[in-house]
Amino acid sequence: MAERIATLQASNNKHTNMHYHGTVTGVEKVGAAAGSTPHKKYEVLDFYQLFEAFTNELGAVLPYDGIQYTGEISHSSLMPGTDNLSSCAYHLEYGQQDLGCITIVRDTEFMPHERKLVEDMLADLILPLHHALQHQKLIQQAQYDQLTGIRNGSYCYDLIDLEIHRARRYKRPFSLLMFDIDDFSKINNQYGHSAGDALLVEVAARIQSGIRSSDTVYRYAGDKFLVFLPDADREEAMDAAQRVRECVIASACVVKDKEIVFTMSAGVTTSACNDTVNRIFDRTGKALFHAKILGKNRIYSAPWSGSRQAC
Repeated sequence: MAERIATLQASNNKHTNMHYHGTVTGVEKVGAAAGSTPHKKYEVLDFYQLFEAFTNELGAVLPYDGIQYTGEISHSSLMPGTDNLSSCAYHLEYGQQDLGCITIVRDTEFMPHERKLVEDMLADLILPLHHALQHQKLIQQAQYDQLTGIRNGSYCYDLIDLEIHRARRYKRPFSLLMFDIDDFSKINNQYGHSAGDALLVEVAARIQSGIRSSDTVYRYAGDKFLVFLPDADREEAMDAAQRVRECVIASACVVKDKEIVFTMSAGVTTSACNDTVNRIFDRTGKALFHAKILGKNRIYSAPWSGSRQAC
């Protein structure tokens, strides 16, 4: 069953377009006779495939000009560039879970029987949408580090694999930076693990603020961070590493009224023609190791014999 709570409001637009707002609430159905099996067209866990399936089915039975979904985890929109439309908006709920809102617009008023049709279709959408949002939430939790909020380093491997092929095709190198907080174990021992965690969160935020919008930062392992630099040769990568490092260590990290003064080292590598994912990560790790044994608080680049016109 789906509970529908709705109010109708008329705007003061010249064309007196109608703006209808309602709520569709889904509840758990028990037993096969209750019809709890999701609509076959909605038997997908990917949110965007689900949204596409719903919009296609809706368009087959109801003329509309635009549709928009907004929610905490996902959003999608196929909206025209005008406000001179009538709207039909529904807040979606599943038990106590807020599933977001769907708004449908067109240039003519939605009739009562059409709103009833939309509500029936949304009632069928509730359970599949709940499952899709839960699935997407789990994916996001796996992709992002729960402490710092940045991406997990394991997902960088797939990116590097794709970028190797892209670099060969377009003859443009990319670079990878690996940062490590110097003597992090000593910081943990002196200030406690909660302070160490707070430092990791702050370092992640500072790295994020020091990179370009096209760059991507990952938490690799422990106190190590990766920064992927698309279309960047060795010289540009060294400049970026220096800029980020200076941004991170520019000031102490204050945790519970205690100032934690720290330094950071970095290893830099740039892609070459015959590269593989393992080779790139191996070179980056070795470059960071060299920075450490040379005294820490510095940047070391792996040798690079390539060029932007190579391959």
